Amino acid sequence: MSLNDASAAAVKKKVALLDESFGRFAVRSTLAGVYLAIGTAFAAVMGMGVEKHVEGMGSLVFACLFGLGLFAIVLLGAELATGNMMYMVYGAVTKQVGWGKGLWLLVVTTLFNLVGAALFAAAMGMSAKLGGIDPNHLIATLSMGKLDKGPGGLLVEAMLANFVVNMAIVGAVFAKDVVCKFFVIVPIIACFVGLGLEHVIANFCLMTLTFFCASPLPEGFTLGAVLANWSIVWVGNLIGGGFLIGGVYAWLNSGPEAYRD
Repeated sequence: MSLNDASAAAVKKKVALLDESFGRFAVRSTLAGVYLAIGTAFAAVMGMGVEKHVEGMGSLVFACLFGLGLFAIVLLGAELATGNMMYMVYGAVTKQVGWGKGLWLLVVTTLFNLVGAALFAAAMGMSAKLGGIDPNHLIATLSMGKLDKGPGGLLVEAMLANFVVNMAIVGAVFAKDVVCKFFVIVPIIACFVGLGLEHVIANFCLMTLTFFCASPLPEGFTLGAVLANWSIVWVGNLIGGGFLIGGVYAWLNSGPEAYRD
């Protein structure tokens, strides 16, 4: 299937589900938050395990395993806001969806991704593995590293992060089977995580896990800092994944037939 055909089918399905069965769209979006939070928590636990034996390797393990969450989202048909940014901009540029409708879909997806991440984080806060972690745990230190960044750096890193994430999403469109999708998605996602870039739904996962699991909360972990991070990163993700991948590929595939993906 060509990228134009795949995008048109995805946009049509997503918009139809939002309009005709809001509850089902909300549940698919909630599941995406849960799946990514599961991948985040698992990657962090494995990273901490390795860090105890080989200092400095924990963050590398975290980066290599984090992509399992996105792989689950793609495989299980959940709705991720940052992937939908690419599809909605692609669809708006090719006039398959209006800009207003596309933006509304992204807002709804984002809110329910947060619900899913928070639900899983709250459950893990009562678990033996993550309940009551100290502020030096990898989850908390990663969260605080993100909250310490300035707004300009956050915006640029968010653009880069979702540019990379949607490289994986576009690559998965062309992957012909589950195994191929795995080897497209997981290594590419490791690039953005390993570079410490900013992805709003990943930040939902890390920061809700920190809130529900860390005891005490790290110094400087405040509602204002968290909301500022999420807001700036969401805008940067929209630019990087939406316009720089979705918009650019929509333009590329409006050219001569021989050069369309």
